[in-house]
Amino acid sequence: MTNSHAEASEPIIYGLALSTPAVVVNRLVDALIRYRRRIGTRWRAYAPLDQAILTCAWLEGGHTYRSLGEGNGVPKSSCHSLVAEGIKVLARRALPLTEVIRLAVAAGWDYLIVDGVNLPTERVAARWGHVQYWYSGKHKRHGAAVQTVAAPDGELLWVSGVLPGRTVDITAARHFKIADKVLAFLGLLADLGYVGLHPDVITGYKRKRGEKRLPEAKRAANQAQASLRCLGERANAQLKQWRVLTSDFRGDPRQLTTVVKAIQALHYEIRDPFGIRTTVTGS
Repeated sequence: MTNSHAEASEPIIYGLALSTPAVVVNRLVDALIRYRRRIGTRWRAYAPLDQAILTCAWLEGGHTYRSLGEGNGVPKSSCHSLVAEGIKVLARRALPLTEVIRLAVAAGWDYLIVDGVNLPTERVAARWGHVQYWYSGKHKRHGAAVQTVAAPDGELLWVSGVLPGRTVDITAARHFKIADKVLAFLGLLADLGYVGLHPDVITGYKRKRGEKRLPEAKRAANQAQASLRCLGERANAQLKQWRVLTSDFRGDPRQLTTVVKAIQALHYEIRDPFGIRTTVTGS
């Protein structure tokens, strides 16, 4: 790894090719330089570019700190500290939901899409009453529940903090007040798991108890709603393309909030979902 800024046209190597564009890595380098200056760091053994590459590589590849450090000549403990600090700096650059909604209104969109995703984690020991709060009966595994908000075309816009894996989608959406914040300015589409979240959320119709088949008009309405809402699954796919989230997360699952927020910030830098370079300063 080099200690100078990489050129945007040159691939960045960390043992394997880094798919995060060099220009995005350089923006993280600038943020790390400002962070080090703000906390008064006088000297570091590893340059900001090294730290930025390790952080992006960890998010992309889901490596262990040992394997990532050995591949780049960095001790395991130093690799852990560098990546943890890099993720913290990235997470601070993630836009809050209120700002995402403001940009969505400015873009002229009529609605947003909310959906839930379960991120796998290692088993967490039960501390009180032997209740496995992080175990999801639906997914048959330990995990963390996360809410995503997507644009009408399915582009990932916002990721919530994490809740225990047993948390159902409607409870998680209520916890983060997603419906109240979005519906004050835009429409909101969701699947049938959100029925009852808010009177103005468009969720489709469920069959009533004892009803064998929905009326034709309700089935047609469900099909029309599903054709728009299903695009929100793209946001979940974009979130899970970061391999750190696809294998069982090895740390405290509550730390995943910082990780998913860091991924949201990187996603904005790479894909720029609003068509403008939304850079949060002061990190």
